[in-house]
Amino acid sequence: MAQIKQFVPKKGNAENKMEFEDKIKKYRRSRLFKIGSLMLVVFLLFAGIYLYVDNVRYTSYGQISSVDRSGASDSTCLNHNGRVLTYSKDGISSTDAKGNVIWNETYQMQNPIVRVNENAVAVGDYNGNVIYVMDEKGKAGEIDTNLPIRDFCVSKTGVVAVVLEDTKLTRLNVYNSTGEEAVKSEVRMNQNGYPVSVSLSDNGEVMAVSYLYVDSGVMKSSVAFYNFSDVGQNSVDRLVSGNDYADTVIPYVGFLGKDAAFAIGDSRINFYSGTDKPVSVAEKLLNEEIQAAYTGGEHVALVYLDTTGASLYRLEVYDKKGNLLFQKNIEIEFQNILLEKNYIVIYNDHECIMYNMSGGEKYQGTFAKKVSLLIPTDSTKRFVMVTADTIDLIELN
Repeated sequence: MAQIKQFVPKKGNAENKMEFEDKIKKYRRSRLFKIGSLMLVVFLLFAGIYLYVDNVRYTSYGQISSVDRSGASDSTCLNHNGRVLTYSKDGISSTDAKGNVIWNETYQMQNPIVRVNENAVAVGDYNGNVIYVMDEKGKAGEIDTNLPIRDFCVSKTGVVAVVLEDTKLTRLNVYNSTGEEAVKSEVRMNQNGYPVSVSLSDNGEVMAVSYLYVDSGVMKSSVAFYNFSDVGQNSVDRLVSGNDYADTVIPYVGFLGKDAAFAIGDSRINFYSGTDKPVSVAEKLLNEEIQAAYTGGEHVALVYLDTTGASLYRLEVYDKKGNLLFQKNIEIEFQNILLEKNYIVIYNDHECIMYNMSGGEKYQGTFAKKVSLLIPTDSTKRFVMVTADTIDLIELN
């Protein structure tokens, strides 16, 4: 008969039982220690890799690929979630980094307005009454407003909010991506003020509006949040939260990720938190004139003139909670600023500066070609570089 090793001590043998339990405890402690040590090593390894990638400094760049591109000389290029969006008075198209045209839409517009939110694109003519809505595949819908368009925005899901001019009032309507009217509202100067800026959350369910009005001879602004989901159905006009600001103009409101928003005025910047009913969580009063403002992901960048004369501009970068991450002097004229998750890129047609979100410099250099647009990729050191004649894939090294 095969011999079977006894793992369980005999009943009544207290000494053997205690010895057995002690061995089990030691084994468990040893196993936990080994697992904890392994997890610590893995954590330190990934932390080391992250710190290296985050702090590595590049000194040059190389061209990986290049394809020819053609377009009207009066066209404008934008980032369409990694693709090249090109538009003019005659039409709009989306092209991948290899030069392949993904879709193309023709129209005739005098003053085209284009709004991009990741894959969603909306294009309409100022003072016109038609807005085309596109996604990554092409035309998704068409909105006929029947009234002159003044401004509009688009969510990531293709929902569009439009400011329309009527005879005696202003309308603020919301449409789904296929062009169907979802919300219709009237805005009267003597009640609400005039809508200066409008923005939609990622899912299109929450809308932020900045109103400008005059109260007893004093210029005031209000920032209002409307919720179109079940959360806002019991609120009057679906208004779920808002704040009033005296003696200020707020020309820019927007969302930062899924649960934060911001409002930039001529004398302040405010930050809001909340998915369904955003409330103010931080503010900073400004005593300098903002020259430019940029957003991306969960960050906001403000640019001021450098009054000290040490450089041309001063840059401040904030997170979605209103914390100042860093500030830097900028010594170049810039045409655009890119805000990504872990870095910020400042560039013009011939120069580029790149920082991490701690303010550490990652790259500073010049371009061999005149650049119209830089598009980030999944790699922090690779970019799609759009020029007048080519689409190049470059890599920092």
